[in-house]
Amino acid sequence: MAHSFGESYRVGSTSGIHAITVFCSWDYKVTQKWASRLQQDNIRTRLKELLAEWQLRQSPRSVCRRLRQVATLGLVWLLCLGTALGCAVAVHVFSEFMIQSLEAAGQEAALLVLPLVVGLLNLGSPYLCRILAALEPHDSPVLEVYVAICRIISEKKLKRRRKPEFDIARNVLELIYGQTLTWLGVLFSPLLPAVQIIKLLLVFYIKKTSLLANCQAPRRPWLASHMSTVFLTLLCFPAFLGAAVFLCYAVWQVKPSDICGPFRTLDTMYEAGRVWVRHLEAAGPRVSWLPWVHRYLVENTFFVFLVSALLLAVIYLNIQVVRGQRKVICLLKEQISNEGEDKIFLINKLHSIYEKKEREERSRVRTSQAVVPPTLLTDERDA
Repeated sequence: MAHSFGESYRVGSTSGIHAITVFCSWDYKVTQKWASRLQQDNIRTRLKELLAEWQLRQSPRSVCRRLRQVATLGLVWLLCLGTALGCAVAVHVFSEFMIQSLEAAGQEAALLVLPLVVGLLNLGSPYLCRILAALEPHDSPVLEVYVAICRIISEKKLKRRRKPEFDIARNVLELIYGQTLTWLGVLFSPLLPAVQIIKLLLVFYIKKTSLLANCQAPRRPWLASHMSTVFLTLLCFPAFLGAAVFLCYAVWQVKPSDICGPFRTLDTMYEAGRVWVRHLEAAGPRVSWLPWVHRYLVENTFFVFLVSALLLAVIYLNIQVVRGQRKVICLLKEQISNEGEDKIFLINKLHSIYEKKEREERSRVRTSQAVVPPTLLTDERDA
């Protein structure tokens, strides 16, 4: 994620990035034709991204258009929120009705009706929200991604008589969602990562075939590095951090099932480590170092504080390095500006010297012409 931030958000300003892309992007070590063609495509795509972003910033928008856009966005968001709230209220009311009807009738088969209704709502409400999202007047694909993230819902726009565009936001968010579910379920199903790997391989080749056969290129270029940073940030903080917090809470606080499972005789899953350490201590001196590791590195909070302090120190050092790089860039910019001013001063000085020499030459010629008598000039003309 840190590497992606470095690629997306450069240290310092981004002025002159178009010229840098044109004149400094080519790798002269490339000799093969296919590598040269690939590099040309990458530079062309990068220029399209930069020009599209620049054109978006330069295009003026009237006040009426902005007000109309804000009103449309507000209406769409209200309809989306109303849909979600209506689905929640409908499920609540229907569940209360089902509980009362079950108490009266006593039929266990009716228990399947509520999951069926919830499944239908989950199946139909995203399509309704996508229809509403198609009405949103967004100018930037980056803004579309943020809106799609705020709703973990996608937006897809199709044009008539043309192939559909490959919805990058929806597909990437589905990958993040699947990875989050894998992290949440790995404690309860250790083979879940293997299933996830097989699923990702199948989905990758299926979607690749579908993309090449059925989809078209997006109408507006994407800022690939910036979007990669956004998606990696989502994968790191909301997904991984949320799953880690949930699993830590489940290990240290939640009581396991009393009916099945390897932890059914314990109050928490964390006690399994202590029980295992007791068995190791009773096993003999050959494995006595494992209880020592558990006692001083796992249960002792000093080690956790030490690791946290080291992590904070590394973060602080990285921040200082970035600040130092920014200062160096500012100093280099000042140096370049001073060198430019020195060159301008030298050029002006050379011009002044050249003009002074020209004036001296002219004055010398005039003086020499004034010194020669007119009779000599007449004689010379007659000769």
